[in-house]
Amino acid sequence: QTMASIVPTALSTVGLLIKDVGGRIALAGHWLSTHRHPYPVIRHQNVRVYRSMMPWVQDAGFIAPNALVMGNVVLGHDTVIFYHAVIRNFHTKNATRIGDHSAIMDRVSFLGQVEVGSNVYVGPGATLDCCYVHNNAYIGAGACIALGAIVEDGAIVAAGSVVNKDVRIPAGELWAGVPAEKISDVTSEQAAEIQHQVHHQVEVAKAHGQAIHDHVHETEELSREWLQKTIELMEAQQQAVKVHTSVEIPVEAKRFLEPRVYQRRPEMHMRMSYPVNRMAPWMGKFADQCANA
Repeated sequence: QTMASIVPTALSTVGLLIKDVGGRIALAGHWLSTHRHPYPVIRHQNVRVYRSMMPWVQDAGFIAPNALVMGNVVLGHDTVIFYHAVIRNFHTKNATRIGDHSAIMDRVSFLGQVEVGSNVYVGPGATLDCCYVHNNAYIGAGACIALGAIVEDGAIVAAGSVVNKDVRIPAGELWAGVPAEKISDVTSEQAAEIQHQVHHQVEVAKAHGQAIHDHVHETEELSREWLQKTIELMEAQQQAVKVHTSVEIPVEAKRFLEPRVYQRRPEMHMRMSYPVNRMAPWMGKFADQCANA
């Protein structure tokens, strides 16, 4: 028992020493090759391994840098994961699967084994716990789908709704409320709007990914020319945003915008309390070196 407890501790200690020495060697090699500061890496890793289970994200369209995809997770083709979303699954057999061309918006939480179909929109702040969402469905912002619930094809769960445990939402129905109940059937216009929204968010996510990629490559070498170019771009942007409008300001109000400092009394420049002299306000009085009137 003593050896069984000592060996793992010794191996972990040796591993930490090797990692530390390797990091120091890499840093020394960087300073020998150049005098520039190393590019600051992002400490947050958006795709993580859990117990040798690596998420399958090769086909995903976009994963935000501050999102988290961890464990037994499979992302479909052109699936996009927006900022602060958490998709984790620690189960070794049943994977969390998200179909093709689905949009998982900001602050969405997937807990456990969740299966999401294709062309699905999951709104910001929604929570899905071990449930099934079929194709072309819409989950509104802040909605909660409880354990064992099933949302069938083309169904809509309104924003802020709570779908209770083991509830089945039939295809083509609109549910809302706490707890969620059927409100009406999904119209053709609503179904078309869902598809448009999913496609739009996928395109937006791809644009975000391209912008992040371009920014990383542009800032690899932070030279003086890059800084000057960035300042010029910022100034041009500020000038483009600035609105030039002629505003007629009354004469009585100009003194509040442009105070005539040179016509103030000397004691007003020294942070004096008002009135200066309660017994004789018209008399000038200088403050002491502590600015006490």
